[in-house]
Amino acid sequence: MSFQRLLRTVRSSLTASREDFTLEDEVALYRKRAELALGEERFSDALVFLAKVLRLNPYDLAARMAVAETFHRHLSEPVKAILTYEKVIASAGYDESNPFCAAAHEGIRELSSYASPVPVLALGDDEEEREDRNAEEPGVASGAC
Repeated sequence: MSFQRLLRTVRSSLTASREDFTLEDEVALYRKRAELALGEERFSDALVFLAKVLRLNPYDLAARMAVAETFHRHLSEPVKAILTYEKVIASAGYDESNPFCAAAHEGIRELSSYASPVPVLALGDDEEEREDRNAEEPGVASGAC
């Protein structure tokens, strides 16, 4: 009988501790895990933990900014970084006085300054068609840019 009583006591303490574990505690735990992963340069793991933070609180600007900076500074994925920076700006209500909004604008500016121009081709264009068009148009040299 004493074993049954001990088992009930352990069960009641376990269920009580689960109820005491709040949403804020869970967010803090995932945030801490993300910080540790970033410190250990495990960037993919950090993104997983940050995604869990954002699933629990989609308006967490610090977590969203950490995702953007991870894409920008560590994973060299500028498109994903810019899209995430834009989400930070929108979540901040486009308020330039918000430090996250200002930092996101700065990140976008920094990424935009690195962008190299990419030639835009019409669908179906290939090298021969462009040379044919240039030869037909007067005053256009085939090698001129």
